[in-house]
Amino acid sequence: MKIDIKMKKYILGIVGILISFSACNQKENKNKNIDLLTQKEQIEKQIDSLNKILTDIDKKLGNNKEEEIPEIDAQKMTTSKFEHYLEIQGNVDTDGNVLVIPEAMGKVLKIYKGEGDRVKKGQIIMHLDDSTLKNQISEIQTQYALAKTAYERQKRLWDQKIGSEMAYLQAKTKKESLAKRLNTMKSQLNKMFVKAPISGVIDDMLIKEGEMAGPQRPVARVVNLKKVYMQADVSEKYLKSIKKGMPVIIEFPETGQNISATLSYVGNFIHPNNRTFKIRVNILNLDGSLKPNLTGNIKIKDFEKDPALILPMSLIQEDREGNNYVFVLMPTDEKNVYQVKKRILELGQEYKDRVMIKSGLKTSDIIALHGARGLSDGDKVKIHKLIQSETNEKESIKTYKKTSPVYHIVKKGETLYRIHKKYGTSIADLRKWNYLKSNQLKKGQKLIVKNN
Repeated sequence: MKIDIKMKKYILGIVGILISFSACNQKENKNKNIDLLTQKEQIEKQIDSLNKILTDIDKKLGNNKEEEIPEIDAQKMTTSKFEHYLEIQGNVDTDGNVLVIPEAMGKVLKIYKGEGDRVKKGQIIMHLDDSTLKNQISEIQTQYALAKTAYERQKRLWDQKIGSEMAYLQAKTKKESLAKRLNTMKSQLNKMFVKAPISGVIDDMLIKEGEMAGPQRPVARVVNLKKVYMQADVSEKYLKSIKKGMPVIIEFPETGQNISATLSYVGNFIHPNNRTFKIRVNILNLDGSLKPNLTGNIKIKDFEKDPALILPMSLIQEDREGNNYVFVLMPTDEKNVYQVKKRILELGQEYKDRVMIKSGLKTSDIIALHGARGLSDGDKVKIHKLIQSETNEKESIKTYKKTSPVYHIVKKGETLYRIHKKYGTSIADLRKWNYLKSNQLKKGQKLIVKNN
């Protein structure tokens, strides 16, 4: 402790001299227009020099103390099921979305059903003005009655071999022509009643009583949402992996629904413009909660392996050679002390921050979690928290992400003091988190500067 007090007095003396020196320099250089930033850099270098002295003091004071071993969180490797899904955005559509278009032209006399009303297929929705048509039918009926009487007389005469055959044929032709015309007019009269093309609900009424309706303009929309389907365009590169009947999960973020179904249709035509083909999934929608044009996410399971070794992708690091690796903790002779070993991995398929490990790990291996990116091969650590099973995998991901540190790459000439000023992190924490035995930094060195 005596050494400590003497050294602290020594350091305080040097700091006082430096401050005085700096003040003198400022006075002397006021009229010389010297850049204050240059003076600041000189002082920072001097502070770094003092930090080195402090480091030496810490070493001397800690000669009789056991070296502190950092504690980290870890996870024990176990097997679980790995599933990979192809995710495609699609839209809800239905064959039960029909515009009602009149077959004849006329003024709307009466509307029998309004928006929100349920209708059955063939039920009358509205009645168009048919007075002109009825007058024409009445006139033709009169002409037909006369033509029929004339024909019957000519037929009786012709049967008795009286009269000419031409007169008989003319009467017959006129009667038949008027009969056909009358049937046509009656059929046209039936079209003045606009009927529902399907069973469902009138979603839109697009016309009012008194307005003119005709084949060129829809008058209503009838929707039946009991059966809908999801349709999406898929890139041709998935043509081999997508087959009819494959299980799918459809997620609707807007409604919070998740629906399990099977792939109902896979298109046979690749669109030349965007190189995609269509897929379709039929959905039973009895409650009508899925509306046309609602967007959803179609997840098609195209790969599964059980059992499999799985890790969060965020735990896997990459070295300068491009190798993927994690740190495995190996037991030592010391109680609860582990040695860090770098383990190169071969990765398989990845899905939502979960990656399948093809080689490099085995069950019962212990993987470093929190603090792993500040470790080096051969370091010694203690385990603060060990996650035992795959049921806690989500917890390990959550824990890692929650505590994921912020990093800084050291630039040429940077010091711990500058980094401390930039991020507001104490020099003591910078040294502790990065296992620094001195204040010396190297260009390109990766440091933890925030450890939330």
